[in-house]
Amino acid sequence: MSTDPSPPSDSALRDLDLRVPPFPRTLPSVLELLHEPGFTDPEDLTEIVQHDPAATARLLKQINSAYYGLRRSISDVGRAIRMMGTTTAAGSVVSLGMLRMDELADGPVEACFHRFIRHSEATGFLASSLLGPLSPADDGPAPESDVTQGEGFAEGLLHDFGKLVLFYNYPEKAAALYEEKRFAEHLQETDPRKLERFVFGCDHGQAGAYAALELNFPQTLVDVIRHHHPPHSETGDAPRRVLRAVRAANLAAKAMGAPLAGVAPTEEPIDWAACADRPVWRHWNPAPEAEGPPPDLMDRLRGKKEMVMLFTDFFVGASDAETPDRPSGEPLAA
Repeated sequence: MSTDPSPPSDSALRDLDLRVPPFPRTLPSVLELLHEPGFTDPEDLTEIVQHDPAATARLLKQINSAYYGLRRSISDVGRAIRMMGTTTAAGSVVSLGMLRMDELADGPVEACFHRFIRHSEATGFLASSLLGPLSPADDGPAPESDVTQGEGFAEGLLHDFGKLVLFYNYPEKAAALYEEKRFAEHLQETDPRKLERFVFGCDHGQAGAYAALELNFPQTLVDVIRHHHPPHSETGDAPRRVLRAVRAANLAAKAMGAPLAGVAPTEEPIDWAACADRPVWRHWNPAPEAEGPPPDLMDRLRGKKEMVMLFTDFFVGASDAETPDRPSGEPLAA
């Protein structure tokens, strides 16, 4: 029996009757803002967020956390957004949309869900870094605190969106596939997406693209969700440099090891040497006919692991625990 069913078309995906996770109504609006050229106006985001009590509470909790180390508490969400930066605040609202999936956090895919969240946050951070501070087109490094002010953060954050859709629709099967590796033990197939198609009838790229379309995500984001794994083409509305950055960031996050490696239906151990061998890195090498990354790029990415861990702690809420007397002065991470 073949373990490689033909990938379904978009119309066939609708026949699978996938349920779209119940995300807040603010999510598509926030994503639209993130994809507007030169998105910097905090008033636009404030107008959306102030109608979502959970998003308002999250932003106020984060701005008053030890991560920022403010001397006085902030109670106005508009001011919180201005202080955090509009794109950072928008990214936090998008993250909240995923974290509000309480039934997943307490169900059979609980362990997968938490690893998925951390990997998604790490990939968003690294994709934005590769398009900003680590971009070969830049003359110098940008401040790390502004990493979510550039391109690629939302795309990296939501690249594996389809796994969340599969968790939601098939929690028991997803736990068996991703956590217990039960199907990999009994099948010869080693391609992760072929295994997903065998178990679910679609892979996570297809499931994510379907749900993203149903939720009216921007088309560029839909393209990244569907095509973030090679050998998919680099066609569509998504800029090639963004799609490549997401692919590279996905690899780099996996190379950083647990708990940033995410979930996969097969064991996919990848070290930095194997990561550097992937063809996508040649796009960061200005040398003619280069086959790999610039000599120092992998070292610079490896050096970001601690910062990425702090960043994911912040977004998943592990750094939000507060004591009555918060430290003053500089934030814990720049």
